[in-house]
Amino acid sequence: MDSSLPMPFNNAQVEILKLFSQGLSDEQTEELRRVLIAFRFKLLDEHVKTVAVKKKLTLAEINKISKEHHRIPSKNKSKK
Repeated sequence: MDSSLPMPFNNAQVEILKLFSQGLSDEQTEELRRVLIAFRFKLLDEHVKTVAVKKKLTLAEINKISKEHHRIPSKNKSKK
Protein backbone atom coordinates (compact mmCIF):
# COMPACT_ATOMS: atom_id res chain seq x y z
CA MET A 1 0.00 0.00 0.00
CA ASP A 2 1.35 3.40 -0.97
CA SER A 3 1.65 5.55 2.18
CA SER A 4 2.02 8.75 0.13
CA LEU A 5 -1.66 8.79 -0.85
CA PRO A 6 -3.51 11.89 0.33
CA MET A 7 -5.54 11.29 3.47
CA PRO A 8 -8.49 13.15 4.93
CA PHE A 9 -6.57 13.46 8.23
CA ASN A 10 -3.76 15.77 9.28
CA ASN A 11 -0.57 14.47 10.96
CA ALA A 12 -1.88 15.02 14.50
CA GLN A 13 -5.07 13.09 13.74
CA VAL A 14 -3.08 10.21 12.24
CA GLU A 15 -0.88 9.99 15.35
CA ILE A 16 -3.93 9.91 17.63
CA LEU A 17 -5.53 7.20 15.47
CA LYS A 18 -2.33 5.14 15.73
CA LEU A 19 -2.48 5.50 19.51
CA PHE A 20 -6.12 4.42 19.60
CA SER A 21 -5.41 1.40 17.40
CA GLN A 22 -3.22 0.00 20.20
CA GLY A 23 -6.17 0.04 22.57
CA LEU A 24 -6.39 2.19 25.68
CA SER A 25 -7.97 1.49 29.04
CA ASP A 26 -10.69 3.83 30.31
CA GLU A 27 -8.13 5.44 32.64
CA GLN A 28 -5.66 5.97 29.78
CA THR A 29 -8.40 7.43 27.60
CA GLU A 30 -9.35 9.86 30.37
CA GLU A 31 -5.69 10.85 30.83
CA LEU A 32 -5.34 11.45 27.09
CA ARG A 33 -8.49 13.59 27.14
CA ARG A 34 -7.01 15.71 29.94
CA VAL A 35 -3.73 16.10 28.05
CA LEU A 36 -5.55 17.19 24.90
CA ILE A 37 -7.66 19.70 26.84
CA ALA A 38 -4.53 21.13 28.49
CA PHE A 39 -2.86 21.37 25.08
CA ARG A 40 -5.83 23.23 23.59
CA PHE A 41 -5.90 25.60 26.57
CA LYS A 42 -2.17 26.28 26.09
CA LEU A 43 -2.74 27.11 22.40
CA LEU A 44 -5.66 29.40 23.26
CA ASP A 45 -3.66 31.12 26.00
CA GLU A 46 -0.75 31.72 23.60
CA HIS A 47 -3.15 33.13 21.00
CA VAL A 48 -4.76 35.50 23.52
CA LYS A 49 -1.32 36.70 24.62
CA THR A 50 -0.27 37.30 21.01
CA VAL A 51 -3.44 39.28 20.26
CA ALA A 52 -3.08 41.24 23.52
CA VAL A 53 0.46 42.27 22.64
CA LYS A 54 -0.52 43.12 19.08
CA LYS A 55 -3.49 45.24 20.22
CA LYS A 56 -1.66 46.59 23.29
CA LEU A 57 -4.32 45.30 25.69
CA THR A 58 -3.84 44.96 29.43
CA LEU A 59 -4.97 41.94 31.44
CA ALA A 60 -7.77 44.06 32.95
CA GLU A 61 -8.99 45.01 29.45
CA ILE A 62 -8.92 41.38 28.31
CA ASN A 63 -10.92 40.30 31.36
CA LYS A 64 -13.46 43.08 30.75
CA ILE A 65 -13.84 42.14 27.08
CA SER A 66 -14.26 38.46 27.96
CA LYS A 67 -17.35 39.29 30.03
CA GLU A 68 -19.03 41.47 27.40
CA HIS A 69 -21.87 40.42 25.14
CA HIS A 70 -20.77 40.41 21.46
CA ARG A 71 -23.49 38.37 19.77
CA ILE A 72 -25.54 39.97 17.04
CA PRO A 73 -29.30 39.29 17.14
CA SER A 74 -30.65 37.21 14.29
CA LYS A 75 -32.51 39.14 11.58
CA ASN A 76 -34.80 36.16 10.98
CA LYS A 77 -36.41 36.06 14.42
CA SER A 78 -40.16 36.13 14.20
CA LYS A 79 -41.82 38.86 16.22
CA LYS A 80 -44.33 37.71 18.84
